[in-house]
Amino acid sequence: MNRADNTQPPRVDDEAPQSWFARLWALVRPRLGLILTIGVFAVALGALQHLTVEFRFDQVYAQMSSIPARNLWLAVFFTACSFVALTGYDWSALRYAKVPMPFRIAAFASFTAYAISNLIGFALFVGGSIRYRIYAAAGVPTIDVAKIVVFCSSTFFFGLCATGGLGLALAPEEMAPLLRLSTHAARGLGWATVASVIALIALSAVQKGHVHVWRWRFDVPSPSMILLQIVISSADILFAGAAMWVLLPPMPDVAFVGFLGIYCAALLATLITNVPGGVGVMESIIILGLSQHAPAGALLGGMLAFRAIYYLLPFLCACLLLGFNEVARRSSRPWVQLRAVGGITSRMVPTAMAVMVFVAGVVLLMSGATPAIERRLVVLADWLPLSMLEVTHIFGSLIGLGLLILARGLYRRLDSAWHVSVLMLAAGAVASLIKGLDYEEAAILVVMFGALAACRREFYRKSGLADLRLTPGWLIAIGCAVGGTVWLTVFSFEHEEHTQLLWWQFAFESDAPRALRAAFVLILVTTAFALSALFRSARIVPHAPTNDEIERARAILERGARAEANTVFLRDKALLFSDNDTAFIMYAVRGRSWIALGDPVGDPADFAELIWAYREMVDRAGGRPAFYQVTPNCLPHYLDVGLTPIKLGEEAHVDLASFTLEGNERKQLRYAVRRGERDGLTFELLPKERVGEVWDQLVEVSNAWLTAKSAGEKRFSVGFFDRDYLSEFDIAVVRVNGRVTAFANIWRGARNASIDLMRYQPDSSPYTMEFLFVELLQWAKAQNYQSFNLGMAPLANLAGREMAPPMWQRVFALVPKVGESWYNFRGLRQFKNKFLPDWQPRYLVCPSGLAPVQVVSDAMALISGGYRFVVSK
Repeated sequence: MNRADNTQPPRVDDEAPQSWFARLWALVRPRLGLILTIGVFAVALGALQHLTVEFRFDQVYAQMSSIPARNLWLAVFFTACSFVALTGYDWSALRYAKVPMPFRIAAFASFTAYAISNLIGFALFVGGSIRYRIYAAAGVPTIDVAKIVVFCSSTFFFGLCATGGLGLALAPEEMAPLLRLSTHAARGLGWATVASVIALIALSAVQKGHVHVWRWRFDVPSPSMILLQIVISSADILFAGAAMWVLLPPMPDVAFVGFLGIYCAALLATLITNVPGGVGVMESIIILGLSQHAPAGALLGGMLAFRAIYYLLPFLCACLLLGFNEVARRSSRPWVQLRAVGGITSRMVPTAMAVMVFVAGVVLLMSGATPAIERRLVVLADWLPLSMLEVTHIFGSLIGLGLLILARGLYRRLDSAWHVSVLMLAAGAVASLIKGLDYEEAAILVVMFGALAACRREFYRKSGLADLRLTPGWLIAIGCAVGGTVWLTVFSFEHEEHTQLLWWQFAFESDAPRALRAAFVLILVTTAFALSALFRSARIVPHAPTNDEIERARAILERGARAEANTVFLRDKALLFSDNDTAFIMYAVRGRSWIALGDPVGDPADFAELIWAYREMVDRAGGRPAFYQVTPNCLPHYLDVGLTPIKLGEEAHVDLASFTLEGNERKQLRYAVRRGERDGLTFELLPKERVGEVWDQLVEVSNAWLTAKSAGEKRFSVGFFDRDYLSEFDIAVVRVNGRVTAFANIWRGARNASIDLMRYQPDSSPYTMEFLFVELLQWAKAQNYQSFNLGMAPLANLAGREMAPPMWQRVFALVPKVGESWYNFRGLRQFKNKFLPDWQPRYLVCPSGLAPVQVVSDAMALISGGYRFVVSK
């Protein structure tokens, strides 16, 4: 075989040319969720606009200003009580998963997860991701983290059903019009919902052990555990509802229990729509339900105050706590308890700070879209020239837009993004004071400045902002923020008389012209930035490595690398090098899955930056990043870039220092060697320069083996039979009467060696493989290697704690199957166990959600050369 006949490009696609509709659908499908979210967000804003068409922004501000201080402090108190109840979610989930964990870590995970996910929405994914980072850093297995996330979600749902159902049953008058039901029908629906919760408790008392739903298996909580879930979540919802209730205008004819039903309906709608923070959705439902009892403007003002206290205040506290923990970790003072928590927070700092800076940008944009407080403008008129006020107003909005963009850089841990963000937060605080004496807004930005400054060490990537690329999702988020700002501008000044002269009015009291000019500049700059980002993102087409790239990779391997990195000589994977050519990642593309093989190769000091570069490259291409068959050593790096590990199997490594044929445990190996010698087997390691001498015999053995196995060549993660490829390595051969009956090529590393392609004549001695392995281990020990890699084997107990539910186990079990020899799995593991190896875990890391299913199927297609070969074998 020659290279031209056998090499596959990094992208493998079996499909026929697609129609224009298929290509359009392929472009839209990955972003369908984002598109639907934008649609729901736009509809919610439209509904809110319709509901609030009869009042002015002044009414909203008047309601916010008229809330008594006592009610504000009550709202803060109820918010604190709600978040205390929220810690019970994780505490009870840890009990359910039987994971011992100090309460301070569970409380920290719960508070931080809810403080962030409440603010930005997508509670299941965002809160789950934060919990995974915290609990994984604390040593909790992946499957147990998944149980905790699901348990917390079900806890909230139970409480929502119990509280909402009870509110609907006891006071159906408020909710009946929303549901378009009669009062009696609404009351019946409420009692039916409560009855379903009671039935669930009764079912858990009858049904012990597990429940199977389709292919999923769930552990059934005890009745006391479900009752505890309902109590905790109901307390959370009651306190959160009370925090909103005390901020709304007085409604003597509405009971709190009736309001609670409407509040639960708003929560449910927020969860279903997945609009970030439920913006527009919650407000629309609350106004719809209560507009007969209070003015819509007053209701909206109360809800804005609720968002500030229940959403923004805990989020700022969480950011400050993260910053304080970072300071505590660096301090020489013995704050052991703080360090114990702070040590597991570093991985979530970039995400939290990115969200915080994005929120800061939104705050500045909203400030520029709303009228200033008149009495404060009067004070400014005595001290500042009008030109400074006008320029600072636009400048503040542009700072807000800049912070939305910089948040992406903070998420990527960019050093330059940290520096510029700190400066912009300080400048934003100053701008807030100059353009309207908004000291509340300036105080928020100063708090954010302090939190971000304390986390300096977490932003270590030395990369310029010119290299920052925004993903389509991030551009859409920025578009939603800017679009919401434009809507708020129109809403705030819709009762102004709009003429062409309005654009050219300059006066201290002219809020509307200033806001319109700022919105115009904002739209202009945003459009220009989005267009430049789109034109700058060139199409990335992976290509098979050139000879020059192979030589660069060879130089890195020669400086010291693991033996498994020799798969680079297959030339079927594209290569991504570090800037200083001391490390590389090899990867191939299948569909939207960009799958890197193993950990980066080369200098470990460059691994973190190289993994980030790979993630960003895949994001720019709109792909799905994944690393296949990675070691535990690099898992922290993959967690930092937002990928989730899933255990694929284990790799057998023999410690050569302790390997011997002596002892009772090795008697089977001694017998195999003696029987092999009696059958005429001899071993020889041929250097690569002599492979040509026996090439025809190797071809004969390979063809016979493939015919006997009814199999085709595999690739990607294992070698295939090719003269150019095999000429890179020494070949171990087993002969009988001078003829080669078995062979294997050997990968050499800095400290270990590994077997790769191994084939034998079907009619050879049954002891051939054991004979070959023993001789190879003895040869490697004589060469002073520390360990010898016998290759992957799937987990023997796929139903155990290491893996996900049964459906996932079946899918993941196929990956090692198509990449390894075609032995029976159980037999393969038993065979390797004869050499008493150390079984080391290997993982697939990829985005969470449903991405692993597609990544696994694409990995199988890459290894087998296409889906049709996966199906046939």
